Amino acid sequence: MGFLIRLINLKKFFNILKNEKLTMTKSKKLLGSGEEIEMEVENLPFTQNVKIVKDHKEILKLLNIGTNMFIWPEFEKFILHDLNHFQAKSLVLIETIKVGGHILIYHYDENTLYFGFFGVIDDNKQNIEFLIDNLIEYAKEHNFKSIQGPINIPTIIYGWGFMEEGSSESLFVHKPVNSPIYNQIFKKKGFSVNFKEFSYEGYFQQLPSQVFEKYDFSDYEIEHFDNWDEVANIKKEFLILNARNLPPESVITPDSGALFDNYFDFIKQYGDPFMLVFVKYKKTNKFVGCILGTPNPFSKDKNNFFNSFVILAFVVDKKHRKKGIGWLLSMDIFENAWKHNIRYCATTIGSNVVRTQEMSENFGLSLKRTHVIFSYSL
Repeated sequence: MGFLIRLINLKKFFNILKNEKLTMTKSKKLLGSGEEIEMEVENLPFTQNVKIVKDHKEILKLLNIGTNMFIWPEFEKFILHDLNHFQAKSLVLIETIKVGGHILIYHYDENTLYFGFFGVIDDNKQNIEFLIDNLIEYAKEHNFKSIQGPINIPTIIYGWGFMEEGSSESLFVHKPVNSPIYNQIFKKKGFSVNFKEFSYEGYFQQLPSQVFEKYDFSDYEIEHFDNWDEVANIKKEFLILNARNLPPESVITPDSGALFDNYFDFIKQYGDPFMLVFVKYKKTNKFVGCILGTPNPFSKDKNNFFNSFVILAFVVDKKHRKKGIGWLLSMDIFENAWKHNIRYCATTIGSNVVRTQEMSENFGLSLKRTHVIFSYSL
C-alpha cells in the first residue's frame, strides 16, 4: 500500500507538486485552498524529469546521495561557502514525487562544467544513464567545452572521483564511496579517465635509521608552528610553493587559491598545527618543502580523540628533490602523530607518482582505494 492523498483535482495536484519542495514527508498534502486530496501514490502515473535546484539549503539535503558520507550540521558552513563561491546548482532526478538521483554542477570559467555528488537511489542503471544524458545536455545548452568530475566541494571533506571496484568502503574524510557501476556507465557514455588517485592507508610504522644515512640535511631545517595564527601569516608562501612545484593535473579543486581560507578554517577546527610541517633551506631562508594533514573527523578512539588522519598536500621544490626532503617531512609528521596517539594514516597520491607510492609502502601503508575523475569533451 502506498501512502494516501485525498483526491480532488489531479491536475491541480501535479501543478502544486511542480512548485513544491522535492520530497513529501507527510501522508497528506494540504492544498492552497485548504482542501485535501487522497489517493494511492503507487497508482499515480509514472513521470520522470530533472529539476534544477538553486536553493543551497535545499541542496544540502541531497548531497549524501552522491558520496555516502555524512553531511553533519557542523560541516554546513564549509559546504555553503563553496556552494556560494561557485554559485552551484543541483540537477535533481524526480520520479513522480520522489527524489531518484542528484548531481551538483558548478563552474568558475566559461570552458569547464564541473560536477560532484553524483548519485542515484539504489544505483539504478537506467537512471544513471538518464542523469548523465541530462548533464551533457545542460553543458551543451550553456556552451561549455568540457565536463569534469566528480569533484565534491568542499573537497577537503568530500574528496573527488568515483571509487573503483575492490576499494575499501570504510568511512574516511576525503574518500567518497560509491558502486563501481558508475565508472562503467560513464565510460560507456563516452567519458574518459582524466585523473586516477591511489589511497595508500594503514597503521604507519617507524623507518629504520639507515634510510636517512645517505642524505645530508645540514642545509635544511624543519619548521613548525605553535598556533594557527602563525600559520595564517605564511599563506602566500604555501600557495606559491604548491603552484610552482605541483603539475597542473594534480591540482584537482577548481579555483583552489580562492578556497584556501575556507579549507584552512576546517583544518583549524579539527586539526592540530603539528600536521603542517615545512622544510626551510638555510641559505635562502625560503621554504622548499611542505606536508599538510588533517584528522579524520569520522573516527575517534575510546577517549574521544581523533585516531586517524589524511595527508592532503605533499610538495618539494623541484630544485631540492632527491635530497631526502620527502623522507624528512614524512618522518616528522608521523612522529608527531604518534605522540598524539594517532596511528592510522591515509594518503592522496596520483597513480603516476611512483616515488610517493614507494615511500608509503616503506611506512607500512598499502593501496586500499582507487578513485577516478572523468572528463568529457563537447
